[in-house]
Amino acid sequence: MKKYSAVAALGVALVHPAAATTFPSLTTIYVMSGARDDGSGIATSIACTNVSGLTAGMRFLVLHSDGSVSGVFTSNLLHGRTVVVSTHETTLFIEGGYIAGGVLQGAVNVESTQSAVFCSGAIVDADATPEFSFPLHVVRVNPHSGTVE
Repeated sequence: MKKYSAVAALGVALVHPAAATTFPSLTTIYVMSGARDDGSGIATSIACTNVSGLTAGMRFLVLHSDGSVSGVFTSNLLHGRTVVVSTHETTLFIEGGYIAGGVLQGAVNVESTQSAVFCSGAIVDADATPEFSFPLHVVRVNPHSGTVE
């Protein structure tokens, strides 16, 4: 029963936009520690869904352990849409974009112009079938009003 309630709640959220805060510029909404990309089999993937009612500007930054930028991907995400961005192509997802990889251990910053964008991340075996994934700990930096993550 809980499963159906969660699906119904998501459906309502997509039909009735959340009261989103519009940020004046791209603002960090999530930080994920543990990014990894070996250039072939191991990739980091981030999935984000926009329920703000507006198009959200998005920027994904992969950072090396020293804080230097490994790669950047920027796009717009329409209301009700989900995008997956990976450090390189995977068999698990149909990516909407790629962030240059090659990071031994690092972090991902997800920035948005809307607060009602929700994301998750994972390290995946890009070539595996069935796929292997290791979830990343996702920390909400600028909370969306009325939610607890």
